[in-house]
Amino acid sequence: MRDIIFNENKINLDSGYFFGRGVFETILIKDKPIFLEEHISRLNEGINILNIGEKVRLEDILKIINENNIKYCGLKIVVTEKNIVLEKRDIPYKYDDYLKGFSLKLSNINRNSKSKLSYIKSINYLENILAREEALKNGYNEVLFLNENGYLSEGSMSNIFIVKDKKVYTPSIECGLLPGIVRNFLIREYKIIEKELTIEDAMMADEVFITNSLLGIMGISKFENRIFTENKITTMLRKEYEARIEIKEET
Repeated sequence: MRDIIFNENKINLDSGYFFGRGVFETILIKDKPIFLEEHISRLNEGINILNIGEKVRLEDILKIINENNIKYCGLKIVVTEKNIVLEKRDIPYKYDDYLKGFSLKLSNINRNSKSKLSYIKSINYLENILAREEALKNGYNEVLFLNENGYLSEGSMSNIFIVKDKKVYTPSIECGLLPGIVRNFLIREYKIIEKELTIEDAMMADEVFITNSLLGIMGISKFENRIFTENKITTMLRKEYEARIEIKEET
């Protein structure tokens, strides 16, 4: 049995602390949590793969959210052998960010498409953090990883999509990426083509955008030295997605 820790500076020492053996999710909470069931399902898949104990119960997480009146924020849930740690965080993205779009830099670090850790949201996250910090120092908002075969994989905190001739593409899961919650939603709801994509595909795209649970859908205005001026499909998808999650929170 794990201890449930909410907004407290304490944990039980276990293999999560010593070896980074744990998983996490970051959930958008508006009036109600968005895609909570999907987040808990992915969390439990990671728990099973890492063999760190019993599954997390959705009703336990929902009880904490309701009892503490957690709304309009991000909620991070970290699970290790002996701990379930929950912590609120502000949502840093503003309206102007979506008008301006994000800039994207290519990382010199490759994703390993053969590694189990590429496919779960592990707390062993330092490589992502260091790569993004380097990108931020160079004036970029996010960093993009290729896999060992030179195909697009994912960002440090996001999935990537490209638009070409009004068709939307995203790297296939086998390219070594975490299948994001928003990514899965878009694939379910729209005709998104999953395939191996190259740098040239991204550079020659009409539009590029990224997704994650707190960010939603963010257009890319610059990828390395390539400037993108088109964003019609990205904007349409973002507005439709935002309208859908507003409906979802009421159901």
